[in-house]
Amino acid sequence: MTSITKQVWRLIDEDPSARRDLSRGIINVSGFAAYIKKQYAIQGSLDSIISAIRRYHTDKGVQEEYNRVRKALRDAVVSTKTRITALHLKNSVNLYKYLSELMRDAEFYKSEIFRLLKSRNETVIMIDEESLRRAKSFFPEGNIVSVDPGLALLNLSLTAEGWNSKGVLARIANELANYNVNIIFIFSVEPNVSIFLKEADLPTAHEAVLSLTQ
Repeated sequence: MTSITKQVWRLIDEDPSARRDLSRGIINVSGFAAYIKKQYAIQGSLDSIISAIRRYHTDKGVQEEYNRVRKALRDAVVSTKTRITALHLKNSVNLYKYLSELMRDAEFYKSEIFRLLKSRNETVIMIDEESLRRAKSFFPEGNIVSVDPGLALLNLSLTAEGWNSKGVLARIANELANYNVNIIFIFSVEPNVSIFLKEADLPTAHEAVLSLTQ
């Protein structure tokens, strides 16, 4: 059975508002404990929940992690881009030939967005919608599995210190999940963390990332 402390800490981890209020010392711990016990039916005494909340607030490891992630993201340059499409291609013997021809094309070279991800059965190209028609012309119809438009990019350019900080990527992914944002793809190449998601989720995702800097 999960300990009371772990249950309480997990709930706090999933609540950005509670984390901020705890770090600022402006939350009523007793009231918050009563709320947690009632809302989530935790099988433990009120005192044990209060103790867990206080230990979360004072635990140096937890605070150091949040401070490290907060600094890494506060120093990052955040940018966004909409009107992105995912072009799904079936893997074949000639696929790399088509890809190399595409990447040598002078017009396609001007594309603002280009990411490539290969899995066992297919290869996905992330491109801006303006380049879609040009890109598709390099592949036979039989190689094109599907086209997924209406995507957006949330890009974080980290400092060297931020890039080498442990837990940054995990904290971002966890926070986006807490905000009910689904990650389509995520690419991480120093110093950039590129997160692709639905355009409709971009404002919420941006808010989620900013919440980690507060």
